[in-house]
Parts: sequence; structure tokens; C-alpha cells
Amino acid sequence: MFTIIPVEITGNDVDALSRKFWTIPIIGLFYGLVAATLFYILGNVFNGLICSAIVLLTIHGLNRFLHFDGLIDLGDGLIATGTHDEKLMAMKDTRVGAGGVAFGLLFTLLILFSLSSVPHVIFIVPIAMEVLAKNSLFTTAAFGKPREGLGNPFVSNARRSNVVYSSMISLVLLLIFSSISYLSGAHSHTLAIMIVMMLAASIFTGYLMSKIAMRSFRSVNGDLLGATNEISKAAVLITALAVMAWMP
Repeated sequence: MFTIIPVEITGNDVDALSRKFWTIPIIGLFYGLVAATLFYILGNVFNGLICSAIVLLTIHGLNRFLHFDGLIDLGDGLIATGTHDEKLMAMKDTRVGAGGVAFGLLFTLLILFSLSSVPHVIFIVPIAMEVLAKNSLFTTAAFGKPREGLGNPFVSNARRSNVVYSSMISLVLLLIFSSISYLSGAHSHTLAIMIVMMLAASIFTGYLMSKIAMRSFRSVNGDLLGATNEISKAAVLITALAVMAWMP
């Protein structure tokens, strides 16, 4: 469901996954390692913008642009006027409106330029970008209410208390891989503060997105989860850059 890698699954498998949805940062680690590897290798050849563009294109391709589609749909839903149901209809409309174009373009540019500003040797950042995007996604599900659709079992089975589990998995994964950035020359205390701040940003973003969803749509659906994944990337990257600027 989260990659283009073909896996034979049944409805029971989906239900089992939804009950362990708090483990989703592990899926983020897969994407993070792909992103970090490309970011580091290409950083020795191309400038930051080209590296970041290739990384984003690869990640979107690996998940069939699923989360990007949710980002566009959210933009259309938020700018729509009318009742909650009418806003949901605008979100589900296959035609892309001004809100969808704006959200897709602006958040992609924000991610692109933020990632290109990160030194390519500090590749804990692209790992964190993907791991913590999934942590945000789970947080949104945990604090939201479900609606019929693909995201229903994941939101229904997400528990607020399990945000602690998701966050702890994220923290452990990032601490393990931060040692690579440390060996590349980054200061250990800067990395530690950066990881904690990025984790906090991901939780806050997920919680905020759940509030926006409940206010605008009275529910959290699959599109909202996908949009959270992308918006959280921007929040995490900006937080990382702020810490690096504050503690060079």
C-alpha cells in the first residue's frame, strides 16, 4: 500500500497492518535510506537543487505519487466553500482546482529548496524527513475521526496513546543513523538537538493537521493522511535548517 513493490495481501493483512499502524516510521526508514543514499551520492556530482529534485522524483515514484495526490486534493478541499460534505466533494473531485495547484506547487518548492540547503554529508536529515513524515501521518490518524474510504481502518485503529510508540520508534531509528552523520563531521550535540526538534515538529504538524481536518471535514481520510506526509516533510526540513543556523 505504501510502495510500488508488489506484495500479495488480503483484507486480513490490511486489517493487521492497521492495528500496528504505529510501526509506520519503519516504512519511512526505507524511503529515508533511499533518499539519503541518493542525496549523498548525487551531492558529489550535482548541485543541491538537482540532487533534491531527483530525490523527490524518486520518492514520489516509489509510492506512485500517492501522498502528492493527497496534498493536491487537500488544497482543493480547503479552499472550497459550503458545508463539510461539499468540501469533501471538492477534495474527491478528479479535476484539479486552484487550491490543489497551489498546495502541490508551493509545498513541493518548499521541500525542494529546504532539502537543497542541507549539506549533503548531513544525510540524517533526508532520513528524518521520511521517518518523521510517517510519524506525523500516524499522529494525524490518532487524533482524527475516521470516514468511509481507504484510510478508514488506519484512522479507526489508531490510538492517541500509540503516538508515544510511533515517536519512540522514530527517535530510536534516527539516533541509530545519526552516527553516520556524526562520522561525517557533524557535531554530536547539534545532531541530538536537531533530532529532538524535528521529532517535536513532526508531532505538532500531525496534531495540527488533525485539527484542520476535523474543523474543515469533520474526519480524517486517506487524502488528509497523504497530505500530512508531504506537509510534515517541509516542517521537518525547516526545523533542521533552523537548528543548523542557530547551532552551526
